[in-house]
Amino acid sequence: MLRNRFSAFLFMIFSAASLALPLAIGSANGAAAQQSTVRVLAVVNDDIITDVDLSYRINLAIMVAEVANTAERRRLLAPQVLDKLISDKIRLQEAERLQLDIQETFVDDAFERISRQNGLDVAGFETLIRQAGVPVETMREQIKAQIAMTVITQRQIARDLEITDRELKAEINRINALRGRSERRLLEIFLPFSRQRSESQVRQQAFSLIEQLQSGADFGKLAQQHSYAATAGVGGDRGWVSEGSLDPDLEAGLANIRPGQITTEPVRTSEGYYIVGVLNRRPIGTASSRTIASLRRISIGLPNDLTTPVAQERLALLSSISEQVRGCARFDLVMERYGEAGSGNLGEIDLSTLPPGISVTLSALQVGEISEPLPADGGGAVYMVCGKRLEIDPLTAENVRDRLKRTRVNTLARRYDADLRRDAYIDYRF
Repeated sequence: MLRNRFSAFLFMIFSAASLALPLAIGSANGAAAQQSTVRVLAVVNDDIITDVDLSYRINLAIMVAEVANTAERRRLLAPQVLDKLISDKIRLQEAERLQLDIQETFVDDAFERISRQNGLDVAGFETLIRQAGVPVETMREQIKAQIAMTVITQRQIARDLEITDRELKAEINRINALRGRSERRLLEIFLPFSRQRSESQVRQQAFSLIEQLQSGADFGKLAQQHSYAATAGVGGDRGWVSEGSLDPDLEAGLANIRPGQITTEPVRTSEGYYIVGVLNRRPIGTASSRTIASLRRISIGLPNDLTTPVAQERLALLSSISEQVRGCARFDLVMERYGEAGSGNLGEIDLSTLPPGISVTLSALQVGEISEPLPADGGGAVYMVCGKRLEIDPLTAENVRDRLKRTRVNTLARRYDADLRRDAYIDYRF
């Protein structure tokens, strides 16, 4: 259980030699062996998807989810990962059709950002994912598909979308009518219904993702891997959404969810299933708000191999600190004794600027409470919240216009993506 909290350092556990798939090749050792056994699993318009493509993407999904790389797990993952691969192909094809230039520098920047989030430089992260049986190009291709959908949305939807003065006035009136209620900053994973996958399969996938999140998996990383929403590229961050503005089924699913929590069951809508987390809550009628926390951190370095006795001892120390230390004065004493590089008083920090997994965890803590062990540069860390306050900005007409446009763009982007999938030629070959 403890290892699940350290997604940045578990990638190496999954061996590159373990690539067996019921629908794919039996081994990935050697280019000649691959070439002699490659099978086409699907034709997507003018492109193909092979069992090798699928095997690598399953490795990537397992790496991110921090689950055991077993034959049964691969069998369960195969249909949903193939479905996501198909959608990525379609998005890249649409970007090419529209003659959109998805520059490699965009992919480079995103890859570097992900590397930093895992406490590594680019070279170190590339080595790590290769050890997990994931070619660097597999991850870059997935990143490129996410960027493609963002660029398509900007070009085909956002660029020409205008909010009229009449629509703006109606939205301001709606906000005024709702004063006294609240809005929530949401994270989402969206799994749509499709002709290729039954509803029970989509629901099963949603429960699997919820189980992984409850075991400590990072919401943002799972959203990037599995979500079909336009927000996947930003870790599922949907932004601020007022109560009463969502699909009634979604509203019902969020009724008892407090900041720092996720839905314990997938929420069914007419389009598919959602997994939703609440980062924060604020009164309606504000343009933006920030939760500012005074943080202290104890960081402890970890070796790359978490199975060694030294790694296990250090993980146990972090867990012990998390379970036993209470109060900032006591935390400072423990920090002086055990803290390594990266430890100390971090001062006041806007929690929204932290990675989603850390932000969600710290948002749920009260003053004087300590976090569970979390990933940190070069190791793991626990955080103590020694102060907390909410900063709220006033609402302006321009803020309302921007927010209304973002909401409409997200809705239209989901429809555009669904239309691309519906109109595509998809031929399954297995």
